[in-house]
Amino acid sequence: MIEHLTVSRAAYFYARKKPLSQEAIRRLFRILRAQTTSPSQNLFYLNKVEQGGAACSAICFSFERAPSFLEHAAGATERVFGFLMLIERGGLVAVIKAGLDLPSWFKSDFLSKVANDKVERAIARHDAVFEQLRLKNMSPSKMALRSKAFEASDLENTVPTASANRFVALGYRVRRPDGNYSATPGTGRISIRSDRANHLQIIAWANAVIDALEADNEPSAPFIRNFARPLELTAIPAGVRPTFIAIDVPALSERLLEADASFRLVEERDGVQVALTDAETHQILEALDESFSVRVSRSGLKVVAADGNSQIGAVKIGKTRISLQKFALPAVERVAIEDRTFLPGEDPEGKPLARYLDREDLFAVLFSDLAIAYVDGALFRDEALAGGGENFLRHLIAEPLLAQANSEKGNFADGQIAFSEHSVFRSVVDRTANDCDVLLCDDLGDEWADFIGLTTRASPTMVSFYHAKHGARSLSAAAFHDAVGQAMKNLGRMALPVEAMAAKYTSWQEPYRNNGAVTAISRMMRGGTRADIEAAVTTARRAPDLVKRVFIVTSSLSRAQVARVFADAAAGVAPSAHFVQLYWLLTTFFASCAEMGAASYIVCQP
Repeated sequence: MIEHLTVSRAAYFYARKKPLSQEAIRRLFRILRAQTTSPSQNLFYLNKVEQGGAACSAICFSFERAPSFLEHAAGATERVFGFLMLIERGGLVAVIKAGLDLPSWFKSDFLSKVANDKVERAIARHDAVFEQLRLKNMSPSKMALRSKAFEASDLENTVPTASANRFVALGYRVRRPDGNYSATPGTGRISIRSDRANHLQIIAWANAVIDALEADNEPSAPFIRNFARPLELTAIPAGVRPTFIAIDVPALSERLLEADASFRLVEERDGVQVALTDAETHQILEALDESFSVRVSRSGLKVVAADGNSQIGAVKIGKTRISLQKFALPAVERVAIEDRTFLPGEDPEGKPLARYLDREDLFAVLFSDLAIAYVDGALFRDEALAGGGENFLRHLIAEPLLAQANSEKGNFADGQIAFSEHSVFRSVVDRTANDCDVLLCDDLGDEWADFIGLTTRASPTMVSFYHAKHGARSLSAAAFHDAVGQAMKNLGRMALPVEAMAAKYTSWQEPYRNNGAVTAISRMMRGGTRADIEAAVTTARRAPDLVKRVFIVTSSLSRAQVARVFADAAAGVAPSAHFVQLYWLLTTFFASCAEMGAASYIVCQP
């Protein structure tokens, strides 16, 4: 009956860990049938039959299942057909399926992931035109744009690449002379847009893709090389170690909480497995939404809880993947994840949530080498750092006045006319914002920034947001979290939306108040009367050449100190874990600003 098979040319491609015997295939098909309800006789069954230069194994049968739109208590069932086909050639295996899936034990025992760079060279080759692209941010920051998607007839002409090196390509569709291909490197799924194929045609197509995956001489398209580059784990330099690990909470949320979510969380209570409510699931996800430190110990790489003391897991770097082992965060220790089509506790493929996170590669790992990150089960390198952090340092502006700063805003008294000398606020007014013909103090209340500046008397027209912070000089991210959070939260306000401005004008007419004092500091510091400032805002909003700038002005960072860390890293000295966290926080800030069409700067001590 296999001659009646007609399917799309789409398959999941795997590397084979060890030979698949006929007994292994028999066991696989036997368990597939055992995991279904009331399976029929096989419509077709092949066990390693040689066809078209490959070994083909396939099974097809019908079974009963509960309709997805009815509760189990309804007692209703529907009969559906499922099929699974494995095509083996060389060291690779293609899996074509519908209604049936490979059990996790089979994939663990016999299969492994095809390297991302092999998929890229096979599908995103030099003559490919990109029509669709899905990207994921390498940063685990909660504040970053986590993913984005593009679609056009030729993305090379439409997608900005200013922050491309911070993103990993999750999937793409390309147009080539031999057809339109789609690929998801993380899962090994490859397809081509075409008419449906019979079993001989699907075998021939799978063979052709396997040949392309095994060929290493095909260069990939220049466009895809703008994004973070795939890297083999064996290429991690000596001395480079993991520093942080973060769970991929957005991806997990999608699997658990979307309208068509396939999975749910369950927990044992009084000896009975109970499905968690959405509210309880949210609590679990919030507990997971942290960056956990990874520390070197005598026993290996241990994952440390957010309190910085207790060990909650371990990281192991293998030849082909990084695993998250013994992850025992208290909030998830008793929680399992299951398929929603089964009653709680009855999914034969259900497993503890901690184990699921590892099996599905739902985590990201950062390293002491700032250019490297492990995302979606693959290692990537940000080639933009090859120059020793030059791109990062371009965002840092040295301001000598900040070396003398002793406070953020200074002291206040009734009637004073300026911010205290040696305060960061005073540095912004006197030096950093001196190219603005309009300067507004927006501190306190519904603030978008500490200061908002406009440059309207020169070309190009500019709007600038200034966020001021003071602190002891340090290379820790802690001093930047608030400023970066505020800056990223208000990027959308840089368009100066009409509906929000009336309240702003009114607030800026009031004198500046702080610590119980009513000062004589005008919040409209430059630019004239309210009418003059309203006119300047309108001019800026309408300007076709408007440039947006975001400044974090801080006394807590030294440009020279950062430059030394990069120089040491280039010489083989690993940065501290604190600096790694700072680096990822600020590169996330730079990339987020670029996504919104804004230039970003850190004004700091020399």
